[in-house]
Amino acid sequence: MLKPLHEWKAELAACPIPDCLEVSESREGAPTLRAGKVYLHSRYNPAQEATRLVESAELDAERPVLVLGLGLGYHARVLAERGFDVVVVEPDPAVARLAVEGPMAGSTIPLGVGDAEAIAASEVFRAFARRMPQLLVHPPTARLHPAFAEALPGLLAKAALEGQHLSIAVVGPLYGGSLPILGYLSNAFRKLGHRVLEVDNRVGHGLYTAIRESVTGTTPQSQLSQMLTNVLSEWSYARVAEFNPEICIVLAQAPVGPTFPGRLAEKGIVSAFWYVENWRHMPYWKDIAPHYDYFFHIQPGEFERQLEAAGCTSHAFVQTACDPDVHRPVELTEEERKRYGCDVSFAGAGYFNRIQTFKGLTDYDFKIWGVNWRDRDLARNVAGEERFFSTEEYMKIVAGSKINLNLHSSSHHEGVDPKCDAINPRVFEVAAAGGFQVCDPCIGLDQLFDFETEMPVYRNLAECRKLLDHYLAHPEEREAVARRARDRALKDHTYEQRAKQMLDLLLTRHGGRILKRGVRVQHTVEEMAERLGPDSDLGAWLATLPKGLSFTHEGIEPILRKGGGNMPYPEQLFTYLSEVRQFAEMLLKERR
Repeated sequence: MLKPLHEWKAELAACPIPDCLEVSESREGAPTLRAGKVYLHSRYNPAQEATRLVESAELDAERPVLVLGLGLGYHARVLAERGFDVVVVEPDPAVARLAVEGPMAGSTIPLGVGDAEAIAASEVFRAFARRMPQLLVHPPTARLHPAFAEALPGLLAKAALEGQHLSIAVVGPLYGGSLPILGYLSNAFRKLGHRVLEVDNRVGHGLYTAIRESVTGTTPQSQLSQMLTNVLSEWSYARVAEFNPEICIVLAQAPVGPTFPGRLAEKGIVSAFWYVENWRHMPYWKDIAPHYDYFFHIQPGEFERQLEAAGCTSHAFVQTACDPDVHRPVELTEEERKRYGCDVSFAGAGYFNRIQTFKGLTDYDFKIWGVNWRDRDLARNVAGEERFFSTEEYMKIVAGSKINLNLHSSSHHEGVDPKCDAINPRVFEVAAAGGFQVCDPCIGLDQLFDFETEMPVYRNLAECRKLLDHYLAHPEEREAVARRARDRALKDHTYEQRAKQMLDLLLTRHGGRILKRGVRVQHTVEEMAERLGPDSDLGAWLATLPKGLSFTHEGIEPILRKGGGNMPYPEQLFTYLSEVRQFAEMLLKERR
């Protein structure tokens, strides 16, 4: 609870003052306070010390201030006298009592006392936090109460940034399994109302492939590939720096070097890396994990211990998911049913264990899609030529299959890897698309889906065949299981939920940095329409636009009609402003 200092007097009157707290007179004559061996204020001139603390903080005079630690209130009084809007929080009720009954008697400065989470939960605190206050820490209080001092900045940041529209950059790879996640995660942040820059590096893949194919020497091939990676890293940095987001998330295999997060930090940008790969197969994580503000991964347990040993202390398990806008049931044409229809299918790459296992399933109506299926025993099962498939085609494969087979990859097991702990995105994507799926029991999968009612599992080829035979003979059971799996995926396993999880972790740990840097306030067209009201021309026009659209030039410009009559006046005005901006940008380029 927050309330004026003087209103705490009666409530704190019964609070005992421990022997370790001692009020004495400073040499200057004003009272000072000691807690054990720690002086909360100067023994010589507490007021002068408080002035130095406030001045050294270099606070923005236009923003309010949250003070962590009251002591006897000298620094809070300096802030109030200089015109700052101040709120103080104090973990020790006994210290608060001494201030209320002593130097701060009669003060109306709002005060919160006690547990940090309880203080932060009050609506008064949350309302104050939404005004983006600066944090001033009273060093002796932080020394005496380290847990309180550590928790409060994160609580403040979460309360302040809750509901705010942040700017977030997502940096993608040239190619590979994490490439589609660039779009899914970016889309998720947009759904949450944030302004997103999608740093797409796919254009570099063609040149990368051309280098590898046209130069045969190992050394020049490696040198040229590294030069291309450096160019793409600089290009990625330039795009992110120009966008100037609060947060930048880099996906696995993105062409950026170990110095990338440090350069972002120099601009005040919080960085994170999402390692959506198996750490045992791709060891490059050691070179990058300690440099990011947060390192997200998909393998809890042993990997987390490895990260700690490598010096990465800010890490968290964030599983992949599905995007309901993309992974959804589709209706097939008659021609598509002939092409994709089958009893059993698998869509993915031909790893060793998959090839060995699938050789035991060739007597089924079994179609395999993807690359690296060059084993002659499976030649008749590979649908068409070996190639990568789009997500759109993937959804058709799911829709055409009575049973979608899933087997987590292994390069050394002949069948199910009993120690596999990297759950693949296929688990969530097939479920969201309404497909019936049988899967191997990857470690942790039982925490995400129910094996009895949502996702049947097998531990060897014999169990796999038994499941296939049963569910091919019982289509009604198959459909019921698929419905429940889809419900579970949409309820608990979407990229929007993963994006929320990431933001919660980032704001708790690094929200203070974002607050200190300042957040550029952004609004959606829906918010502006409500603010202006339906009676205004602008409000009425904005109400016709997509609700989540950002109220910025970048958000509105793409939907403006290029020419044509019968445009509402607000749209004519935005079109004119867009033309002025384009003309100004052209002039600036010519001057360069």
